[in-house]
Amino acid sequence: MTPEDLLVSFPDRLKPGEQIVGFEVYVTNGKIVALNKAPEDWLVNIVAAWWDSTITGTPGHGASAFQDMTPLKRFLTLHKDRAEFNVSGSLVVTTDFTTMTTNHFARSDFIFE
Repeated sequence: MTPEDLLVSFPDRLKPGEQIVGFEVYVTNGKIVALNKAPEDWLVNIVAAWWDSTITGTPGHGASAFQDMTPLKRFLTLHKDRAEFNVSGSLVVTTDFTTMTTNHFARSDFIFE
């Protein structure tokens, strides 16, 4: 890793009974370098361009939904290309697999190491 590389985690804001059934991360003025932890039985799509990158993920089956935030801790390595580097994202959560809620996150919400 270089000084411009960052390990990224979503913040832990799950409410009791919620499960994660989708995630998205958008990077501008930087790029996704690596998916450090590929979630089992999830469909993950990465578009890694020089000026912006996107990663999305959804479980293959309801049983693969994340019960906690562990799979999304230090799961991405990002490269910061410019001072205007920015990250945003979202988590889709559910308690019953019928009603879905999307929680949005700004750069200041993410955990960078």
